[in-house]
Amino acid sequence: MENINTKGYWEKRFKSGNWGKSGSFQTYQYASHNVKHLSISKDFQGSVLDFGCALGDSIPIYRSYFPNAKLFGIDISASAIKICKKRFGNIAKFKAGDYTSIEQKDVIVASHVMEHLSNDKEIVSRLLSLCSDLFIFVPYKESPLYIEHVNYYDDNYYNDFEIEEVKSFTILVKRKQGILKTIKSVIKRRPSLYAEYPQDVIMYHLKGKYKK
Repeated sequence: MENINTKGYWEKRFKSGNWGKSGSFQTYQYASHNVKHLSISKDFQGSVLDFGCALGDSIPIYRSYFPNAKLFGIDISASAIKICKKRFGNIAKFKAGDYTSIEQKDVIVASHVMEHLSNDKEIVSRLLSLCSDLFIFVPYKESPLYIEHVNYYDDNYYNDFEIEEVKSFTILVKRKQGILKTIKSVIKRRPSLYAEYPQDVIMYHLKGKYKK
């Protein structure tokens, strides 16, 4: 299966505005759930990298949970990073590039990124050489795969690496609902443009090789 997730594909999505408010809202929702599962103390003062940060909507969440941490974001799209710097440059540092552009960090968080990457295990191996802890969040046992997704994740997917913790859980993600469901919500006197959908997620906490 051909992977559509090229640099050009994502550059076009972010530059054209196709990512939009729904993409930002999705990132925000994921981050809001992710932080509850990160085994990082509230007073953590090290560095945290958001790998595949898109428009940076996770950054305010990480800042609120880890106020003393040094925050960073990287994304393959230069257009996305330009927006990140404008929106959140006062609380984090951002850089355009892929996994080969990353410098050493204490913690790396990859939230709903690896499912887009054909060589995800190669990338994970590289990231583990650059951090002490790597947290990966991806869809759990997704079937069928979404058009942008190329990997199927179960409990044993990353068993080739040193695993600290594997945890699967279900979250409720708000998405815009269709016109018919919106009309029905009005008829029921509970008007809403959004509906909640359950989504299964799995977190892999892998131990990295980087030590200060």
